[in-house]
Amino acid sequence: MNEEQNNTLSEEIKEIINSRFQYINENYIKVRDAYKNNYDSTVLDPLRVEISLCIIFGLCQAAIALTNHLLESLLKYALITKHSENKNIGGEKIKRPIVTTLIERDEEGRKRYENANLNKTINSACTLGLISKEQKKRLHEFREQFRNAYSHADKRKTFGNSSMPITGFRFEHDGSKSDETLETKIAEFLPGQGIIQAIIAHKEASQYFLYIDSLAREILDKLHGPKDSSE
Repeated sequence: MNEEQNNTLSEEIKEIINSRFQYINENYIKVRDAYKNNYDSTVLDPLRVEISLCIIFGLCQAAIALTNHLLESLLKYALITKHSENKNIGGEKIKRPIVTTLIERDEEGRKRYENANLNKTINSACTLGLISKEQKKRLHEFREQFRNAYSHADKRKTFGNSSMPITGFRFEHDGSKSDETLETKIAEFLPGQGIIQAIIAHKEASQYFLYIDSLAREILDKLHGPKDSSE
């Protein structure tokens, strides 16, 4: 890469960073605590960090998609851990590699839950006391509103019956002319869905993530005990 190409690349990177400043100023404070305070979980902390950064930089549709993944990962981790918690991994007379022992300890739980759908994992988590009935209801709402809507690009789940006034324009030889304004369901108006979904995601991503973040901390406390506040 020559000097001119390096300079061009540097200017493009600066432009990208500068374009994100407004989102950083607006969003960092929203997720600051979640970003700075870890779970002490190698399974879940990488997702927590990436989601926080997506929200901080205004990448809110990406944040919702990753929060969906965090929710599913959290529930499956919790269910497998709960299933395995009574299995003794230190009682063997013959010493074996700890990795092998841990894999075998979790084998039954993995077979039971690793391929389970979100509907089942939410219900199972409630049955085992990992979440309350109120939390179960909320998570099922999220399953429809965010997980199914975004993962399957189901616009009827994303927008529901929301509508907005839309005016069409046509271009003719003597200039542009507007049609009458119609109250239009967003789920039925394909051309506007991308921009509108981005706007909705910007409003909802942080709230969704912070709910799941709080739930993750609550569930992890139930499984492993509260974190040492002196850390």
